[in-house]
Amino acid sequence: MRTYTVISADGHVETPPEAWVKYVPKQYRDRAPRLIKVEDGGEGWLVEGQPMLHNGANITPPTGTLGPKAAEGNARYRGESYYNPDGTPAPGAGPSIQRLREQDVDGIDCEVLFPPVYATAFVEKMDREAYLAMVQAYNTFLAQDYCSVAPDRLIGSAVIPVTGIDDAIAEMKRCQELGLKAVCFRQYPNGSEAPKPEDDRFWEKSLELGIALAPHIGFGGRSGTFNPSFRSFTESVAGRAGVRAYNIVQLLEARVFDRFPELRIYMAETNASWLPEALFFMDDGYRLYKNFYGINLTMLPSEYVKKHFRFSFIRDPLAMTLREHLPAEILMWGSDFPHSVGSFPNSRGWLDRIFEGVPAELQRRILVDNPVEFFHLDPTKALTETPGSAAARSPDHPRDS
Repeated sequence: MRTYTVISADGHVETPPEAWVKYVPKQYRDRAPRLIKVEDGGEGWLVEGQPMLHNGANITPPTGTLGPKAAEGNARYRGESYYNPDGTPAPGAGPSIQRLREQDVDGIDCEVLFPPVYATAFVEKMDREAYLAMVQAYNTFLAQDYCSVAPDRLIGSAVIPVTGIDDAIAEMKRCQELGLKAVCFRQYPNGSEAPKPEDDRFWEKSLELGIALAPHIGFGGRSGTFNPSFRSFTESVAGRAGVRAYNIVQLLEARVFDRFPELRIYMAETNASWLPEALFFMDDGYRLYKNFYGINLTMLPSEYVKKHFRFSFIRDPLAMTLREHLPAEILMWGSDFPHSVGSFPNSRGWLDRIFEGVPAELQRRILVDNPVEFFHLDPTKALTETPGSAAARSPDHPRDS
């Protein structure tokens, strides 16, 4: 029986737009993002209100391989295409059944799937009605067409709109009803870069629904606007801890976790080797400035982090080298497939390198137990087999080790 042995807590759905644009209402469909061929061999996104956006490194060949044009000596070709030369979907750009087969190739059992950057974040300049239509169409596709094939192995993180608290709560509720287990937000629920009192409605509803909060890298403001004459509490405490600490301290200053002690937030793809330094400097900054600002927290910033946050790393072997100095027990791992810093199809090799000499119990916690707990998965249930695999054809077929 196949059960979880390796869960990637950070992958991305990168499909051509046709897969989800079909869910956009007709009156907005001609305004949806679309792909066009560009001269250097990849594609570009045409998104309303934006200059053409090249794929960049969001679709890359498997690690250690070269695309066909690169093999011919065309230095401009970087392999960034949603399609193979024969017109079939490139790795990471196909339907969900292809994705399950790619998990098998990579030696993993499950992925938490974050939104495609260009198809979701860059539609924010549209008017509200058209923008909401795009967000809802993508989330519907994610739930009904993509993750439904194997909801125990394809864990979708839905897009939360940035058009205000009412829209954010409504879409979170709709996504939970569609069966999605997590939501990804780029701004605070109120739609701005800073927390506001109305966000409490969103935090409370997320706990009521039992849906996981999983922003990718960060959300809201990423750094403060430095005022040489007067800095905010957040700027002072997070300043030496680095950009990743800014959102954390914003939430601490807003006392969000004091009001919602059960709230947990997973910040994907932050990596982890920065944490020991950041936690020290957050605590140190708090001790230095708390009296000046008249802010007395219930716990030290590092204690809030260990209780309320989860992080994931990708190609960061230093994280486990520093495991005695960071809260390794709150970490997860991700392959970032199919993005450029990912480990596909060599994730098992990377994991061997990262976890060399690491106790099996800690390895299991990072690769299985933490994502199982956070995303409410069942570690005892037999997993959906990949269609066409030997195991799918024979229930008694043992899984290869």
